[in-house]
Amino acid sequence: MKSFKIVDIKMQHENNYIILDLLDGIIINKEADKDSWIVEVAISGDFKDILEEFVGTEVTLLIRITRTSNQPALFEGKFLEMNSINSGISLLFIGDIIQQDPNYAENLLEKLMEENYEGDALLNEFKARMDSKDDIKTSD
Repeated sequence: MKSFKIVDIKMQHENNYIILDLLDGIIINKEADKDSWIVEVAISGDFKDILEEFVGTEVTLLIRITRTSNQPALFEGKFLEMNSINSGISLLFIGDIIQQDPNYAENLLEKLMEENYEGDALLNEFKARMDSKDDIKTSD
């Protein structure tokens, strides 16, 4: 098994992300075929009411490990439980890291150019979509 410190975590909700106020977190690779990653984070208790409805459901997370300068990993899995702790709440997830196309950045840039983004707007949209790791929708 391998474990990594989580330095940033966001949970997808509809077409946006809930930025969770991370206190501490770890992601563990169980090195199994299915549901091979365990994510446990401690976050601010302010999120308890917002997150209660998601317990037991499938969720998508963006997780940065080790350094904030690293690209986020796309995690899909089940939100297993939420527990109160002294400093806030503890969240537990199990699932998989979704590997994206190694040419994702190039494909995204091409798609944005097709959408007629230019200059600063192109740069800003590219950064936003790279950070969110959204699927690139094509008209094919």
